Amino acid sequence: MAPTKYAALLLAAAGCRAGPRDQPGHLYASIVQPPHDTVRFSAVGFAHRCGRGGWLWEGHTGGNGVLIWTRAPASVGELRLLTRGDSVTPRGAMVATRFMVGDGARGVTLDSGAVTLDSTARGLSARAAGTGLDAAAGHRVRVEAWFDSIPAAADTVTCRVQI
Repeated sequence: MAPTKYAALLLAAAGCRAGPRDQPGHLYASIVQPPHDTVRFSAVGFAHRCGRGGWLWEGHTGGNGVLIWTRAPASVGELRLLTRGDSVTPRGAMVATRFMVGDGARGVTLDSGAVTLDSTARGLSARAAGTGLDAAAGHRVRVEAWFDSIPAAADTVTCRVQI
């Protein structure tokens, strides 16, 4: 998949856009490319409840960003990763990243790993850890992303897969 499609996935947020953004939290991400290149960034992060259950988590700065779409009735626990085209599994998560290597945009959709959700007095948190194929470079990339202290937004968005 071309990097522009990853950008579209991040920016279109699986077919939805968030509403008001007055309560941000924090996103921290680390993307490790073999043999030793690492992209680290932090950004403002948001979480929005999806109309049919689950959450849409997003954060980006410059050309780097992370999108997590969780499909789960509960907001706490570990979720296995789903493939991008899976539109029927009721519980799981999809994770996409976009990152810059020099002047070029790259993207990875995780195909192994997990997402862990938690709720604290400070807000919601999500941690994604796994690997995915960077098709442009022909190797696997390791991604770790943490959304920390994210207040639940008052708005609800419609989340759906668009391939």
